[in-house]
Amino acid sequence: MKQRTHTWMAIRAIALLEEEGEVPGLVRLLKPHVQGAAIGSWIPDLADARKGFGDIDNHVFKLKPYRGSGKARYVKTKSQTLRSLGNHRKISAFIRKWGDVLGDDWWKRPYRADPPPGQHLANRSMALYTTLVDQLILGDPKVARLVPGRVRFASNLEHGARPRPEEIATYCFMLSHFVADACQPCHCDARPMAGYSAGLHKELEAHWNRYCGTYFDKRRLLKTEDSSSAILDRAKAVDEKVGIRFDGEVPNLVAKDLWLEVVYLCRASFAVSSILVPPEKIPYGSKKRTTFKEVFQEDSLLQDLDKAVLHDSVLNIAIAWKEIWKTFAH
Repeated sequence: MKQRTHTWMAIRAIALLEEEGEVPGLVRLLKPHVQGAAIGSWIPDLADARKGFGDIDNHVFKLKPYRGSGKARYVKTKSQTLRSLGNHRKISAFIRKWGDVLGDDWWKRPYRADPPPGQHLANRSMALYTTLVDQLILGDPKVARLVPGRVRFASNLEHGARPRPEEIATYCFMLSHFVADACQPCHCDARPMAGYSAGLHKELEAHWNRYCGTYFDKRRLLKTEDSSSAILDRAKAVDEKVGIRFDGEVPNLVAKDLWLEVVYLCRASFAVSSILVPPEKIPYGSKKRTTFKEVFQEDSLLQDLDKAVLHDSVLNIAIAWKEIWKTFAH
C-alpha cells in the first residue's frame, strides 16, 4: 500500500480498538500520539529504512509452486485456508465467492516462499511484536501507569533507557505496515506480473489511495491542528466510501502466534492474487505482465476485493496490537 493508505489503516485500527473498549490502556497509549507516530506506518517503505536489506522488496512473502522434498508441508487446501482465516475476515468471503476459479487441483499443489534474510514479512512482523512486548515491560512511568501489572526492576533502569509512549506508538505503527502488507495480494505472488512496477501492483495501490483522500498525506497530517479524536473520526469516515462496516469486535489470533498468523494471511493473499490473475492466464514462470484495467473488467470483483483487503488490513492490525497488550493481562 502507499503512504496514505498505510496511515489510514493504522489510525482506523486505533479507532476500532477504542470502539471495542477492551484495551483502554492501549488506546490511551496510542491515541495521543496518532499524529506524530503516524510516520511509523510508512517508514518501512522509505529508502533510508532499507539500507540494511536492499532497495526493493524489503518485506515480502512471495509464493510460487514448490518442487522440493516434503511437499505435503506446503499444501494448504481451500478448507484449510478458510479455517486459518476464521469467519471474521472478509477475505474468507472473497475466497468462498471467487475461489472456484482456481479449481481443486490448484488448492492441492504445494507453494512456498523463500524471502532473502531480513526480508521475510512474517519475521519482520514477529520481530516487532517481541520488541514491543519488551518496550512495554521497560516503559517509562507514563507507560507503566497504563500497562497492567508491575515491573519491580524498572526503577533500577536509567530513565533515558526506558521507552516513552511516543517511541512505542511509532513502533506500533511500523508493525501495522508489515501486517497490512500481508493483505496485499501482489506482495505474496512471485510472478513478475506482481512486481510493483509491472502495472497491476502500482495501479491497485493508487486505487486504494484514492479512497483515503488527501487528509492522510504526510504533509497535511503532520501539520494539522485537529485533535486526536477528530483524526480518528476522519479515519472512520472512509468506511462509507469503501462500503465496509466493522462489527465492533477485535477477535484473537487464529494461529498460535503472530508469525504463523502472518504466514496464513500471506497464503490467503497469494490465493487472491491467483484468483485475480489465474495461472492459466499468466503461468507462475511467465514474465508476462497485466494491468489494472485488464484484471478488473468485472466491477463486482474489484468491489469485493476493496472491501476484503481494506477491512481486513485494519482488523488485522488491531488484532496484532491487542495480542501484544493481552500478554500483560494475565
